Amino acid sequence: MEVNVGKSVANNIRVRFAPSPTGALHIGSARTALFNYLFAKKNAGEIILRIEDTDKERNQDIFEKDIKDNLKWLGLNWGEEYKQSDRTDFYQKYLNQLVAEDKAYSKDGAYYFRTPTDGKIIVDDLIRGKVEFTAEAFDDFVIAKSNGDFIFHFVNVVDDWQMKISHVIRGEDHLSNTPKHILLFQAFGAEPPKYAHIPLILNPDRTKMSKRSGDVNFVDYINKGYLPIALINFLAQLGWSEPSAKEFFDLEELIQVFDLSRVQKAGAVFDIKYLNHLNHHYLNQMPLAEYYKLAKPHLPFAGTDEYHQQVLKLLQDRAEYLAELPKLAEYFYQSPEYDKDLLVFKKSTPALTGRGLQAAHKVLSALAPSSWTETGLQQVLDDTIVAEGLTAGDLFWPVRAALSGLSGSPSPVELLAVLGKTESLQRLEIAITKLNG
Repeated sequence: MEVNVGKSVANNIRVRFAPSPTGALHIGSARTALFNYLFAKKNAGEIILRIEDTDKERNQDIFEKDIKDNLKWLGLNWGEEYKQSDRTDFYQKYLNQLVAEDKAYSKDGAYYFRTPTDGKIIVDDLIRGKVEFTAEAFDDFVIAKSNGDFIFHFVNVVDDWQMKISHVIRGEDHLSNTPKHILLFQAFGAEPPKYAHIPLILNPDRTKMSKRSGDVNFVDYINKGYLPIALINFLAQLGWSEPSAKEFFDLEELIQVFDLSRVQKAGAVFDIKYLNHLNHHYLNQMPLAEYYKLAKPHLPFAGTDEYHQQVLKLLQDRAEYLAELPKLAEYFYQSPEYDKDLLVFKKSTPALTGRGLQAAHKVLSALAPSSWTETGLQQVLDDTIVAEGLTAGDLFWPVRAALSGLSGSPSPVELLAVLGKTESLQRLEIAITKLNG
């Protein structure tokens, strides 16, 4: 496969996102893709997608599709696209060149790069500054296996060189590989790209987030009902910050303000609470119709569209992510289970609570359907509190607890309006029986 270098070479900014299709897109890889995308777009450059599929035993087409689908879902589009499995003839060409120049040699069928034995290798990193390595710390290393497969270090350098990559933005864990890559560039007489090694993502206990710790597959967050814009803001702020400490950006705003000089060296802690905060913000801003379209697939309950929308209108400002909705909405679709002690407000008594429930049941039973609105319900219950000499804690608290089975929920008037007269009265009767039991 020939490399078709586009017009962006004139701008001298070309970056690549180079995932291996040996597993689903990792949350850390998604952040690397985003940083590359923001840097390229900020500098009128180009981002290419390079599928590094040299690991024949572990590569799977389904993982390549997962990577591409999730990048597109985030809105991160790319220009040129390459697969290393299509480029073996080029790798063979440059391997032969190194062998002919005695910069590589064959041993037991494999090919090794001949590493210089003295001198320093300096990585002038855009984030970490100058990092020095001694050449003697590196032994000769394999660049092609005895079965003919090429090694990551070799194909990575050949591709970055031939594709005229100007900047390599990748995880800190690759920093130790960079001296080998620089040596290979030097062996070809080529100028290495500029390197920027972004901080690792850490668990809350500051241990390295691995593929076996928590939800690290990007698709897990899609399935849980996080929004693209929330994840973009979250990933951008994993190791980068904007001087004004602004939290919420659209993608174009991020492109304008992103700067590698603002990327930190220290590890970036993955704070799920902050992701939930961002996602809640965007969910709560949505028009109800748009919210309903996204949320409905997460509701496993039978009901009309009208009823679902009434429920979601009350829960929109409560859900941090859409997969929470079944738990949050359960009591709207089935009578809740709860302990009778929940019915009694901390400043009330069982006797006053019983009076409040009885009074509420009586006036609600007599309320005309035309008055079964939030305004009508609020008025009749307010009047009942005054008429019976009760407090809000004696009546509103147990009514809400009876309807939801929770100490915190939408207001009792909102619940009554959505649940309707028949269901509401049945739940109040259950509460009265429970309290007297």
